[in-house]
Amino acid sequence: MELIGVRDTDRGSLWVELLGEVRAWSDGRGVSLGPPKQRALFAMLALRNGRIVTNSEIVDALWGDAPPTSAQGIIHTYVSGLRRALEEVGATGLLVRTRGAYVLQATDEQTDVAVMEAGVAEARRMAPGAPEQAAKMLQECLRRWQGVTLSGASGPLAEAERGRLELLRLRLVEEHAGLLLGSGNHREAIDELDTAVRSEPLRESLRGQLMLALYRSGRQAEALAVFEDGRRVLLEELGIAPGAELVALHDGILSSDPGLLNPASKAGAAPRQTVAPAQLPHTVPDFVGRADELAVLDQWHSPSARGASALVVSAIDGAGGIGKTTLAVHFAREVMADHPDGQLFVNLRGFDPSRPPLTTPEALTQLLRGLGVTTQPDTVDAQVALYRSLLADRNVLIMLDNAVSADQVRDLLPGTSNSLVLVTSRSRLGGLVVRDGARRLTLGLLSPAESFALLRQLVGDRRIDDAPAATATLAQLCGYLPLALRIIGVLVSMRPASALDELAAELAATQNRLDSLSVDDDEMSSVRGVLSWSYQSLKPQLASTFRLLGLHPGPEFGVEAAAVLAGIPVAEAVTVLRGLSGQHLLEQPGEDRYRFHDLVRLYSRELAEQHDSPEVRHQASWRLMVWYLHGAVAAAGLREPGANRGAPVPLPVGMTAMTFDNAESASAWQAHEAPNILALTEQAAELGFDEIAWQLSLRMYSHYYSTGLLTEWIRLLSTGLSAAERHNAQEPQVRLLNQLSIANSRIGNNTTAVHQLEQGLSLLSDTGDDTLRATTLGNLASTLREMGRYDEGLPYALKAVTIAQRSGLPYFEAGTLDVACQLYVELGQPEKALIFGRAGLAVARTIKLTLTEANLLVNVGHAYRDLGQFDRAIAEYENALSFCRSIGDRYHEGLCLLGLARENRRRTREDLARSQAEQALEIFVEIDAEEAGVASDFLRALAG
Repeated sequence: MELIGVRDTDRGSLWVELLGEVRAWSDGRGVSLGPPKQRALFAMLALRNGRIVTNSEIVDALWGDAPPTSAQGIIHTYVSGLRRALEEVGATGLLVRTRGAYVLQATDEQTDVAVMEAGVAEARRMAPGAPEQAAKMLQECLRRWQGVTLSGASGPLAEAERGRLELLRLRLVEEHAGLLLGSGNHREAIDELDTAVRSEPLRESLRGQLMLALYRSGRQAEALAVFEDGRRVLLEELGIAPGAELVALHDGILSSDPGLLNPASKAGAAPRQTVAPAQLPHTVPDFVGRADELAVLDQWHSPSARGASALVVSAIDGAGGIGKTTLAVHFAREVMADHPDGQLFVNLRGFDPSRPPLTTPEALTQLLRGLGVTTQPDTVDAQVALYRSLLADRNVLIMLDNAVSADQVRDLLPGTSNSLVLVTSRSRLGGLVVRDGARRLTLGLLSPAESFALLRQLVGDRRIDDAPAATATLAQLCGYLPLALRIIGVLVSMRPASALDELAAELAATQNRLDSLSVDDDEMSSVRGVLSWSYQSLKPQLASTFRLLGLHPGPEFGVEAAAVLAGIPVAEAVTVLRGLSGQHLLEQPGEDRYRFHDLVRLYSRELAEQHDSPEVRHQASWRLMVWYLHGAVAAAGLREPGANRGAPVPLPVGMTAMTFDNAESASAWQAHEAPNILALTEQAAELGFDEIAWQLSLRMYSHYYSTGLLTEWIRLLSTGLSAAERHNAQEPQVRLLNQLSIANSRIGNNTTAVHQLEQGLSLLSDTGDDTLRATTLGNLASTLREMGRYDEGLPYALKAVTIAQRSGLPYFEAGTLDVACQLYVELGQPEKALIFGRAGLAVARTIKLTLTEANLLVNVGHAYRDLGQFDRAIAEYENALSFCRSIGDRYHEGLCLLGLARENRRRTREDLARSQAEQALEIFVEIDAEEAGVASDFLRALAG
């Protein structure tokens, strides 16, 4: 193995140095790594040795618990800067983005840290049989350090890695000195040990090695002076005396013990306590699942994954009742044989509703007692020093359960040690990961299969096999939360005569679900009780926001919506949401998006009913609905320029509406928020806010028309129509009937669509509204076209065009020209179709009416096809396909693909035709469009 301390700048590829100033070279050319935090990001990527780094990990690494609101933008800037710097020296394609994360494609042979750690592992392997060669290899590893580690990089991760690597360096100094002392080369060890003791005067193991090296070199007085200096420093700094091992070595030197001259003897062999601690709780007998999580923990625990630093800290976080302690205890019992010096366990009471969290002195007292210490030091620093000294050369498994924060845990971690520390918490403990090198495992819900298996273990095979459907329903109603599943198991066992179907029906009643998920004699084992631990630990602002967020009826929400609902500024909402997410009271499915677990949402709403007045809840819901309405209005205005949907309900004073830079950003917002708008529309109707209900439902036309989610669209529009009817709003009824006719026509319910349009025309009889009349006539013509009644539809279309042009309504003119174009295509009059199609495209493009433009492009392609201009038809279809994909219009994308498939079949390009038709069929099936049958028939004909 090549380890000699060369600077690998000539190796013809990337080389990274971190054991000093953060530097990099490519083909011998230095890389300009930029400012300190950008360097810290590069160092983080390099330390991962080709493994991905997520955005959240980068935020923790650079800013810890207080990131700026623009953190994501800053990260993007840093990544761009690093890419440019690498590309300037010819290192292209090394920093890549994958699955929302980043990776520096560097191998273990391209960073000095990885090369050093590999050398340490090899030296340790060689040490038993070839100590002198092992000592030389360790010396070369130590030469890799060139000053302060990660110099030039800033942030919590850089600080944590500096501490970790400095502790490793000191341990390697000890190991190197131990090999020299063991092989009789004590004089060679003196200078290195003297330097190390001066830099770390409280480290008794180094001081003992220096004393032994001096004594063996005939310098007894100097060895005793080193001890006296250590006694003074320990007393002044920590108020404690030297440990038993150092005292025993001092006494041996003072009495000129000849045994100390033997190279095989070790510094300070003080007797150990005879009983190793065994404090782990019992494991549950019916543990199931978690195979992936156990595999991750096992991988982190394996010797190969530890590298040169033996201490492993694994932080397991997750929501209350998710099974963190159960998993940690199960894993601890699986690996405790690897830690022969015992197991320590402390419940830190981080989220105990009846007792405060343990303080650092209280926790250290428990740990030291477990290690056999009967008389406690007077200060916390002295406790920490004694605790770490006792663990320095021991191999102990330490489980710190239910931590409230990283700060509570930090002083309970050993220094250099062979030990394993398992930490569980409802908090994410990002600081422990960044500053202390912990590996974080976030525990999620059980899978449906695991939940089923757990209920089988708890209830028994017979009752589960008799009612598999009810079992699956119970698991789903428990939200796959382990605690809830265990409670159900207890309840089923207590009711042997009850069928599982009965219990499932009982649990399905939302208002009773939290009541059902409890055990009479143990409130703190109920779902409500466990959630209360987290809730009671919240500060007032977080608690109030948590309650109000439960009023949001949608599946997930963004930061702005949360701010509106809680009545707080967006910047404050960012902090609050991070706090709730950090406590696992909210889940974070994506960047700046949050959601509740079903049972947590029920608990949140229950608390709101208990603590917030009806007026407060009413106002919060009203604010949210009005804010969403104005966002929907702004988005629709960009995607449907010229469309008139009526003036929205006024925005409350002080509230800021959503704005969008372009139609693409508006479309993205609609896609994110459509499920929320559907839920809010239904909630508005239930609460009697009919005006908001029908206004919301009208504003989502462009989204549903382009995505083709027709069943959901009809549900939204039907809710809005009922609200408009109750509100006696005639014009909105006509608009909603028009949209409903389009949705019904798209799924083949053309008779229903015609009836709805006729109903709309009857409502218009007294209003004389040209806009709505043109729209309704145009849609009626289009629907009759869908039914094959082209001759009936054409007069309606032409009348609609005349009204729109006469009234100066470009939005409706484009739409009615489109309908006429389609009808002329179907009637076999492609020349007239092109006249109306080109006129429609000119209007649609002028006012940026993208959906109408897409439909016109397809129809123009059809017209050229029918004229026999097949090359032009293909060009028009391809142009339309590119346009539809750019605006996310799935329906017309499918029509373009089907048109291309037909033309390619005509040219006997059957493989290409089949591929395009299959893509079209996939789209039509996905959006539930009736054209799925047409695509399927085409493929069957192609195969036959």
